Parts: sequence; structure tokens; C-alpha cells
Amino acid sequence: MLVQLGLALLVLPLLILMGFWGVEYSQVSACIVEGGSFDYLLGECLFDQSGFFVPFAERHPLLVKSCLWLSCLGLLLSIIGLYRGKMDQ
Repeated sequence: MLVQLGLALLVLPLLILMGFWGVEYSQVSACIVEGGSFDYLLGECLFDQSGFFVPFAERHPLLVKSCLWLSCLGLLLSIIGLYRGKMDQ
């Protein structure tokens, strides 16, 4: 039980984080293909001026940190669950 919970916490937050990043990446790619410049602070495509690049982790620090800490917790729970299972045998 602890191993399954740990593996879920290890994988699911990272999938959520990659999902948010992937949606933004597709918007940026579409903007560049159209000949624009993506402004990361505004989250929109600009055609008349150049946008500013701001890393994803700086714009969404709570999302990134919480997903990474949940994954660390999942790793820890998985390790504890594996050692408990080995001790029971």
C-alpha cells in the first residue's frame, strides 16, 4: 500500500508539471511559427515588439516547488514501503 502511494506521488506531480509546461510550450511554438515573439510575462504572442523570456520556474514557483517536493515525498514513501516489505519476509 505504501509503495503504491509513493509511486503515485512520485509520478503524478511530475506529469502535472509537464502538462502545464507542455501547454505553454505549444503556445510558444505556435507563436514563433506565425512569426511573432512570445511574451512570457503577459502570456501572449506579440507581432509588433519583442517579448521577454522569463523561465517557467520563476513565473510559477509554487507549482514547481510543490510538484518537486511531492515527488521527493513519493520517493521516500516508496523506499520506506520497499524496506518494510523486505523486513516482513
